[in-house]
Order: sequence, then C-alpha cells, then structure tokens
Amino acid sequence: MFDLHDVVLSTRDAAALSALVTDWPARDASEQAAADLLADALSGARVVSDRTVATDVVALGATVTYEELPAGRRRTVTVVHPARADASRARVSVFSPVARTLLGRRGGACVPATLPDRDIRELRIVSVERQGGGHDA
Repeated sequence: MFDLHDVVLSTRDAAALSALVTDWPARDASEQAAADLLADALSGARVVSDRTVATDVVALGATVTYEELPAGRRRTVTVVHPARADASRARVSVFSPVARTLLGRRGGACVPATLPDRDIRELRIVSVERQGGGHDA
C-alpha cells in the first residue's frame, strides 16, 4: 500500500511527462525552470503499472479539488499538458506550481506548497476525478 504523501505515477504518465520535459520547446527562462522542476519531481516519483495506480492519485488529465491552507479556500482544476492549459477553464499546466505540488499525490494528502502566494502553506487534496485514458489531456 502507498503512503498518502508518496508521489506515485503510472508508467504511462511517467513516460509522457518525461518526454514532455525533454522535448518541450521552452519559450523563456521561467518556463525552462518549470520544466526542470517537473523533471526533478519525476526523478523522485514511484512509478507503478497503469493497472495498479490508485484511482485517487492526481495524474495528467485529472480534475482535482483542493483546499489552500491555512485559509481553507477550495479550488478545482484539471492538470493538463502545457499546450492545453487555459486558466479561464481551470485547466492548469503540469509546469505550474499548483500542478507540480498535486501531481502524483493521493486524495486526502496534505502537502507543503511553494506557490507565488506565500500565504498558502499547504494544499489538501479533497477529491480526484480521473478520465479513462488519463495522459492525453
């Protein structure tokens, strides 16, 4: 069984994200830095078979409801490939600080957050909804 605080990725997501950070044509230094941070997160992740990854693990294409702590504001976002990000539709790039914090974590986890809004210290994952295929989002 996995600890709530482990970063767990399916083999499919691990491969897709590894290819993304290797092949993504960064437009500027901040985007390259975000890709590098995602690569670091991937290197520390536990990779499991697609069939055994829990359904409440935040994956590429997952819709996640989380609470920003300590204030308790709830937000719902979908974690997507950078080319499909759209803030007006709450579709956040895997390069974003929020997505990197949530990616590979299980529902119920409370994880430290390093976000632009320094008043947010942790994110608590309230729920995770995943579509069938996952990584094509």
